Amino acid sequence: MTPEFEEVEAVTYHDKLEAVHAAIRQPVKDSLNPHFNSTFASLNECNRVVADAVREVGGCDYWQRAVYNPESKCYEMETVFAAGGTEQVLSRHPFRDDPNPQKSASASTYARRYSLLSAFNLAAEDDDGNQAARPSDSASGVEAAKQRMWAAVKGYSQRMGIDPKQVIADMQSSPEWREDADYFEMTAMRYENA
Repeated sequence: MTPEFEEVEAVTYHDKLEAVHAAIRQPVKDSLNPHFNSTFASLNECNRVVADAVREVGGCDYWQRAVYNPESKCYEMETVFAAGGTEQVLSRHPFRDDPNPQKSASASTYARRYSLLSAFNLAAEDDDGNQAARPSDSASGVEAAKQRMWAAVKGYSQRMGIDPKQVIADMQSSPEWREDADYFEMTAMRYENA
């Protein structure tokens, strides 16, 4: 008598990644941003929900690493996902290495958090509540961050001898372009260090 075997469909890298995304329970907003009087999910909370989902799915892993990018002359925090013998960078966010250890650690933590948010589609921002109740503060914060970014892009363009309008046009046509303070701040840091 020969045993009967079920045909098992091969589970691919993308199947595992999709399963992890489906298993994620959105993070709790456990921290306060005193500048905007809004709540957000901390890096620990973001890591917790991703680790729980990865553990639930099994057969996969994720990690983060800082890699120096010589083109932009700054570090990039990469979030890597691995499954089935394949590993890919899901997200990368630039950050500045500062001589002040506290500022450097803060920038690294910020980049780790935002790389996780992007990689696993986490909703960790205050998308209602305080932001809606204080539109003038929120708008002024976004505008200030945008002005800092434009100044950084212009300074970079002058140093490189290129047209700032072209740099800006390229940025705005990128799929990563977002109209929010966090994106503007990260982009400003990238061009300030370039």
